[in-house]
Amino acid sequence: MIYVGTSGYSFSDWIGEVYPEGISRSNMLRYYASVWRFNAVELNFTYYALPTYRTIVSMLRRTPSDFVFSVKLPASVTHQAWKSNTFPEEDVKKTLQALTPMFEEGRLKMLLAQFPYAFKDTPSNRQYLQLLREKIDAPVAIEFRHASWNNESVYGFLKTLGFTLVIVDEPNLRDLFPYVPKVTSAVAYFRLHGRNKDWFNAPEGERYNYKYSDEEMSIFARDIFNLSHQVVDTFVFFNNCYRGNAVRDAMKLRQMIERALLGS
Repeated sequence: MIYVGTSGYSFSDWIGEVYPEGISRSNMLRYYASVWRFNAVELNFTYYALPTYRTIVSMLRRTPSDFVFSVKLPASVTHQAWKSNTFPEEDVKKTLQALTPMFEEGRLKMLLAQFPYAFKDTPSNRQYLQLLREKIDAPVAIEFRHASWNNESVYGFLKTLGFTLVIVDEPNLRDLFPYVPKVTSAVAYFRLHGRNKDWFNAPEGERYNYKYSDEEMSIFARDIFNLSHQVVDTFVFFNNCYRGNAVRDAMKLRQMIERALLGS
């Protein structure tokens, strides 16, 4: 199965660009699933604030039964705890408890652990990944930002731990992790951030100001199609969210993939 969607769905600068004027935030997810017909979404708000059981149930009720989710782990897990080689037990416990309805309905497909650029391939950081595996008994996708993790030893390490490598696309700059279409589990997981060359200096929202060309998208479509034959599920999430670019690009890529599937 190939799932295509965006990283987040509730952005004010999408209103009037891809969402209709006047849409309420409470109607965005329903619109995302029913009008745009995306079959998956990556929830990013969980990085900033722990989700509640009530919020998760509401999301399930606003989407079709075959619509699935990936949920980003909180910042305490990926951006703080590894510096002291501890583990935020309580944050993880509360997150997983809130996500129980998604687990029970089989609609939570992945937890995303997106580590920062400062998280490099060191023995202590590998130990932290082992700790993460011990503490979370659920599918986890690991996203690296630093290029030091781009080596076969790391890919073997992820396979041993049962982690999914996040295949990232981002600018070719200063030791950012490169685009490596490789799988380390039964899942292929793409996160496409755009290639804004002002990545390190742009304000947070504008870091993802980029629109992919048809040529760039055709390469993704080829790799997604090829890897989908090696795995059970393939996820593709666009994170070039600035002014709705992610939505437009996800729709275009979905069309490319559908054409490839029809021609196979």
